[in-house]
Amino acid sequence: MAGDDIIAAFDAAAESYDAWTQVQSEVARALVARAGGAPAKILDIGAGTGHVTGFAREKWPAAHIAALDAAPKMLARLKAKFAEVETIRADAAAFSSAARYDLILSSMALHWLHDPTQVLQKWRRLLAPGGVLHVATPVEGALQEWREFLRASDLQDSLWPFPPKNFACDCEIVDFPTRFDSARAFASSLKKSGAHRAAPGSRPLPAPALRKALAGWRGPFTATFRVAFLRMDAIP
Repeated sequence: MAGDDIIAAFDAAAESYDAWTQVQSEVARALVARAGGAPAKILDIGAGTGHVTGFAREKWPAAHIAALDAAPKMLARLKAKFAEVETIRADAAAFSSAARYDLILSSMALHWLHDPTQVLQKWRRLLAPGGVLHVATPVEGALQEWREFLRASDLQDSLWPFPPKNFACDCEIVDFPTRFDSARAFASSLKKSGAHRAAPGSRPLPAPALRKALAGWRGPFTATFRVAFLRMDAIP
């Protein structure tokens, strides 16, 4: 399950999230593009402010879409944009329901949950017969530039851990290199998107030392989001 501190971080970022999540939007678009068919019922898990939901509405306008997230302010932002979408406030790892879905989508959320492999199996049980689960998640190697920046600055690598590339079934690995005006701009994007929580067992980076390191960076900063796209069928 996602910790209360993670939920609070995303709630605090609800108003700024859309303006600072270009790459998350690109990944959401790519995820929806990989899903086919004509699903009647769709579940978006870890929906946030609605990147995936928005693209799913465009692709399947007749489908009933439910958007699930643990952060109430994120869901409120989604509902303000897509009033007809059903919203479900729940922990993505613990959610259970009698409802079954033809398509389940989840983008950039799985890595925040304990034991992603087990969570995937739980999500598969929410699929209707013949249903499909499509997931996009950052994996090992993502944001390597930031880890190297921290190491070169003698700062602890407190970045949230990502699953190994082979943590699930066969998947497609795609790199999304994203250019920021500066290292400071990238650090701001982590906070403004709610993704700045320190890894378990790590302390938040000391603000004075981080500010000094960021001030010493010259020029643009590229951060590569290494993303695994995986597809799973309903459990027979």
